[in-house]
Amino acid sequence: METTISAIHCTIPESLHEHADRLARRLDRYELRAASLKLAFEKTNGVRAVEARLSSAGNPPFIARGSGPTYRSAMNQVFDRVERQVKRTRSRRREHRRKTAATE
Repeated sequence: METTISAIHCTIPESLHEHADRLARRLDRYELRAASLKLAFEKTNGVRAVEARLSSAGNPPFIARGSGPTYRSAMNQVFDRVERQVKRTRSRRREHRRKTAATE
Protein backbone atom coordinates (compact mmCIF):
# COMPACT_ATOMS: atom_id res chain seq x y z
CA MET A 1 0.00 0.00 0.00
CA GLU A 2 1.33 3.41 -0.93
CA THR A 3 1.19 5.87 1.96
CA THR A 4 1.31 9.63 1.30
CA ILE A 5 1.66 12.06 4.18
CA SER A 6 1.14 15.79 3.81
CA ALA A 7 1.35 18.51 6.44
CA ILE A 8 -0.54 21.81 6.30
CA HIS A 9 0.80 24.63 8.52
CA CYS A 10 2.89 22.19 10.56
CA THR A 11 5.80 19.78 10.55
CA ILE A 12 5.52 16.10 11.31
CA PRO A 13 8.30 14.24 13.19
CA GLU A 14 9.71 10.99 11.83
CA SER A 15 8.29 9.04 14.79
CA LEU A 16 4.78 9.98 13.64
CA HIS A 17 5.56 8.72 10.14
CA GLU A 18 6.59 5.38 11.62
CA HIS A 19 3.46 5.24 13.78
CA ALA A 20 1.31 5.91 10.71
CA ASP A 21 3.03 3.07 8.84
CA ARG A 22 2.39 0.67 11.74
CA LEU A 23 -1.29 1.61 11.84
CA ALA A 24 -1.57 1.28 8.06
CA ARG A 25 -0.06 -2.22 8.18
CA ARG A 26 -2.69 -3.10 10.77
CA LEU A 27 -5.34 -2.55 8.07
CA ASP A 28 -3.73 -5.23 5.89
CA ARG A 29 -5.29 -7.98 7.99
CA TYR A 30 -8.69 -7.13 6.47
CA GLU A 31 -7.49 -8.07 2.96
CA LEU A 32 -9.11 -5.12 1.28
CA ARG A 33 -6.60 -4.75 -1.57
CA ALA A 34 -5.78 -1.22 -0.53
CA ALA A 35 -4.10 0.83 -3.23
CA SER A 36 -3.22 4.02 -1.38
CA LEU A 37 -3.55 5.81 1.92
CA LYS A 38 -3.34 9.59 2.07
CA LEU A 39 -2.91 11.28 5.44
CA ALA A 40 -3.24 15.05 5.83
CA PHE A 41 -2.06 16.66 9.07
CA GLU A 42 -3.23 20.16 9.93
CA LYS A 43 -2.86 22.54 12.85
CA THR A 44 -5.45 25.28 13.30
CA ASN A 45 -5.64 27.45 16.42
CA GLY A 46 -3.80 24.88 18.52
CA VAL A 47 -6.08 22.01 17.48
CA ARG A 48 -4.37 19.23 15.61
CA ALA A 49 -6.40 17.42 12.98
CA VAL A 50 -5.78 14.44 10.73
CA GLU A 51 -7.71 13.29 7.68
CA ALA A 52 -7.26 9.90 6.04
CA ARG A 53 -8.39 8.73 2.60
CA LEU A 54 -8.02 5.02 1.95
CA SER A 55 -8.54 3.85 -1.63
CA SER A 56 -9.11 0.18 -2.31
CA ALA A 57 -10.17 -1.89 -5.29
CA GLY A 58 -13.89 -2.52 -5.54
CA ASN A 59 -14.87 -0.15 -2.73
CA PRO A 60 -15.61 3.55 -2.47
CA PRO A 61 -12.86 5.50 -0.70
CA PHE A 62 -12.89 5.34 3.08
CA ILE A 63 -12.58 8.84 4.55
CA ALA A 64 -12.15 9.67 8.23
CA ARG A 65 -11.25 12.76 10.23
CA GLY A 66 -10.04 13.14 13.76
CA SER A 67 -8.79 15.92 15.99
CA GLY A 68 -7.21 16.24 19.38
CA PRO A 69 -4.53 17.86 21.48
CA THR A 70 -1.79 15.79 19.78
CA TYR A 71 -1.32 14.38 16.30
CA ARG A 72 -0.91 10.89 17.72
CA SER A 73 -4.32 10.95 19.42
CA ALA A 74 -5.95 12.43 16.32
CA MET A 75 -4.33 9.77 14.12
CA ASN A 76 -5.46 6.99 16.45
CA GLN A 77 -9.04 8.30 16.16
CA VAL A 78 -8.76 8.35 12.39
CA PHE A 79 -7.46 4.80 12.12
CA ASP A 80 -10.14 3.53 14.51
CA ARG A 81 -12.78 5.15 12.31
CA VAL A 82 -11.31 3.78 9.09
CA GLU A 83 -11.06 0.34 10.65
CA ARG A 84 -14.74 0.45 11.63
CA GLN A 85 -15.69 1.45 8.08
CA VAL A 86 -13.67 -1.41 6.61
CA LYS A 87 -15.17 -3.94 9.06
CA ARG A 88 -18.68 -2.71 8.31
CA THR A 89 -18.13 -2.95 4.56
CA ARG A 90 -16.72 -6.47 4.87
CA SER A 91 -19.60 -7.68 7.01
CA ARG A 92 -22.16 -6.18 4.64
CA ARG A 93 -20.55 -7.93 1.68
CA ARG A 94 -20.46 -11.23 3.54
CA GLU A 95 -24.11 -10.93 4.57
CA HIS A 96 -25.08 -10.12 1.00
CA ARG A 97 -23.20 -13.20 -0.25
CA ARG A 98 -24.89 -15.39 2.35
CA LYS A 99 -28.33 -14.11 1.39
CA THR A 100 -27.81 -14.64 -2.32
CA ALA A 101 -26.34 -18.13 -1.70
CA ALA A 102 -29.31 -19.05 0.49
CA THR A 103 -31.86 -18.00 -2.14
CA GLU A 104 -30.22 -20.06 -4.91
